[in-house]
Amino acid sequence: MTLTFLLLLVAAAAILPGCASFYAERKAPPLGRFVEADGVRLHVVEAGPQDAPAVVLIHGASVNLRDMKISLGDALAERYRVVLIDRPGRGYSQRPRDGWRLDRQAALVKGALDALGVERPIVVGQSFGGAVALAYALQYQDETAGLVLLAPVSHEWPGGVAWYNKASGWPVAGVLFRRFVLPLYAPLAVNGGVAESFAPDEPPPNYADEAGLALLFRPGDFRANAEDLRRLKPQIVAMQSRYGALRLPVTIVTGAADATVSPRRHSKALAAEVPHARLAVLPDTGHALHHAETARIVALIDEMAADLR
Repeated sequence: MTLTFLLLLVAAAAILPGCASFYAERKAPPLGRFVEADGVRLHVVEAGPQDAPAVVLIHGASVNLRDMKISLGDALAERYRVVLIDRPGRGYSQRPRDGWRLDRQAALVKGALDALGVERPIVVGQSFGGAVALAYALQYQDETAGLVLLAPVSHEWPGGVAWYNKASGWPVAGVLFRRFVLPLYAPLAVNGGVAESFAPDEPPPNYADEAGLALLFRPGDFRANAEDLRRLKPQIVAMQSRYGALRLPVTIVTGAADATVSPRRHSKALAAEVPHARLAVLPDTGHALHHAETARIVALIDEMAADLR
């Protein structure tokens, strides 16, 4: 009986995550091509005229480059060279051992842009991607045309991370959670998570499928995302004293009704520390402002690009 149970357990451990990964990758296959940066294979998508000013879009937590593509990428590609990158360990990009570090993610983004021949881009980051964009600007300020931060995580905040991100990091139990619980729990929780992230705005029709959210629930992708979030706060604490050194153009955009990343604690505090920064607070808008206020954000990027000419 015990042997039978163990064999069933091993079979389930192999089949459940494998089915989840197969389903996710079939519904949301790679959209672009792969480039190598410092030995790490990264999935990138390019759109728009190759000779136009470059705009790089860095996605947030729990999503992949599709989220930025369907919100801003397709609209910006009408007049910019748009580059989207799956952050390390997310979507279809590889994850190095130290891939959770903001400075490492920024360096890999820079390596991918170098491989593509992209020079002096406007870097746009949303939420967690805003933290990566800040790390990018602090490291490569002289090689960056401007910075646009959408509901960025920029300062220390009270509290921790969600229970499932903690559970993913537990020895042994984390592996069991990702392989047994996640494939069953995720389909039940995804719609509620999307609604919470977008509130008070409504998500676009068929958002979960269009954004490839099922990719998150593959064991490796979920492990990387959870590690990113668990390790974020100490890095933000270490980085937040350096923002006054930013000299490049900076535009910060936040939704006044954002209940995920506090506008007061993050965007407004950041704007106060970067005196030349432009701050736009969008009324009645939540955390997914890049979807809810696409036209407004594109206009702000256009304003920055015009000032840079």
